[in-house]
Amino acid sequence: MDDLTDQELYDELIASLAFEGVRATPGPHRSTVLLHNGWTWSEGETPERFDPPLELHVNPWTLGRHLRDMASDAQEAFGGPSPLRDAMSLFLVHVMETVETRPGRRHLTLSPSGVDASHRPPS
Repeated sequence: MDDLTDQELYDELIASLAFEGVRATPGPHRSTVLLHNGWTWSEGETPERFDPPLELHVNPWTLGRHLRDMASDAQEAFGGPSPLRDAMSLFLVHVMETVETRPGRRHLTLSPSGVDASHRPPS
């Protein structure tokens, strides 16, 4: 995974969210990732539906840069063989925590500490 392009990392983010039970789709011009529902924790559970979808304001380039910037810290935390895979795992944790701890905030943005949320899109 460490040799993936930014575009491939963006696609991997959507696939990783799907693996977690989150329906996510690319936003217009791949400038965002739209989250249509929340996480499913147990079989048969109905995930929270987001209508309108939550918007993760990230494009392939900003995602790639963000993941590469956090790769060494993520590898230290997870200890896996792939720093970028560890960064993706940590990033997914940040997205999930932000969604769960800031309900009603539709716009998710990258921040130095992970992911932030607000009621308004970034300017």
